Amino acid sequence: MIESYQIEIMRKRRASRFFWLIVFIFALFLYFFFQGYYPDVRVGFRRIFSESGSMNSSGTSDLIRSFGIINVKTIPIDSTLTLGTDSYSNNDKRMSDYGYYNMQISKSGYLTNTMEFLLDREKPFFIEKVTLLPHPSYEKLNGLLDLYQVANDEYITRMASGLFWSGALSSSKVNYSGSLEQIGGRYFRSWTGVLLWDAGKFEKANTAITNFVSTCEQVVWKYDLFSCPKSMSLLTEWGRYMTGILDIRNHLIARSSSITQISGGTLGKSWIQSGSTDLSRVFIIDWEYYTNNSGKLTPRISTLEILTIPLDNIEYASTLGEDTIFMWQTNWISHLIIKHSGDPIDRMRDIILPSNIDYSHFEFHSHDGNIMIETLWGLLFLYRGSRELVEIVEGNILSYSTIWSAYRKDGMLWWVSWSRQP
Repeated sequence: MIESYQIEIMRKRRASRFFWLIVFIFALFLYFFFQGYYPDVRVGFRRIFSESGSMNSSGTSDLIRSFGIINVKTIPIDSTLTLGTDSYSNNDKRMSDYGYYNMQISKSGYLTNTMEFLLDREKPFFIEKVTLLPHPSYEKLNGLLDLYQVANDEYITRMASGLFWSGALSSSKVNYSGSLEQIGGRYFRSWTGVLLWDAGKFEKANTAITNFVSTCEQVVWKYDLFSCPKSMSLLTEWGRYMTGILDIRNHLIARSSSITQISGGTLGKSWIQSGSTDLSRVFIIDWEYYTNNSGKLTPRISTLEILTIPLDNIEYASTLGEDTIFMWQTNWISHLIIKHSGDPIDRMRDIILPSNIDYSHFEFHSHDGNIMIETLWGLLFLYRGSRELVEIVEGNILSYSTIWSAYRKDGMLWWVSWSRQP
């Protein structure tokens, strides 16, 4: 009787020990799983713990392997995705070993996107949403003498038979036959004075604008306002006049004691500035004022974070959606740096820009989360998460909208458009 009782106690003790051993093993497994490891029971006990998939080891004999997460979502949703040599399902949250990866996203009728990325302990996630761009279509505009863009999707064309206006939903002939020289936007210079394009017809601009243009030998339309470099003055569309202008660039106005931001042709936030100011070294990032000091962007507000970029010098910096964009040049080679901060982990891309394009004037446009770069002599497209620039246009850009662009090449006018395929 006593012997059977002792056996029962021993059996329960062994069961309890076994239970707690299982709990300990599962707790250990969960701990390492949330630390970015998983058990690899395929082969070997050569190493117990290692960062498998790293650049130094293939990880084929590791008992516990490190992993990260790859999650890519695409539009159109029926795009074909390949991860290395394997297929990948759209929006799959795939657990993957550390290492370099190559993903290709393709669909008939769209530009292919190729992305290269690294998973490691510092950046164990690659999360991206990509909208593919339809293949651009090109058309030579025979018989067209000139084209003026007056709004995002609104333009005036000149033909031998006269002027024609085209909008997003309709078009019509323009009742005007005189001289016409576009100052910028909706404003034109003619033999009768300054004209304003409004509601499908030309009308005379207000007196303030007419006087400003007539007294300036070379008026410049910049950031949607009138500037006269010779008289160091400017005028907004709404009649705001300012003198003592030392420089206008990077959407900023420099005067002897202040810096003023320009937004959509309107004078915005101003900062008092002591001493001389070089606007080529001042940038607006997230609506705040930063100064450039050889790769270190220092905010005017001391409580904000200093942005440090591993560059010798920064020529341009701005925000575009979730990206911070930098341009710099070394050995006559222009680079584009994109710092993406929309993921759990920041990522950065360094891209060499084509040398056949003039970057003295450029604009960055967000296009479904991707980036379109408009210059005077070309149009470049860059997929989100990619390093491969696609040259959409090589020519003198006359106009740009979200779905088309007009340009001049070899003395002829061309039209390039991209729209969602059915």
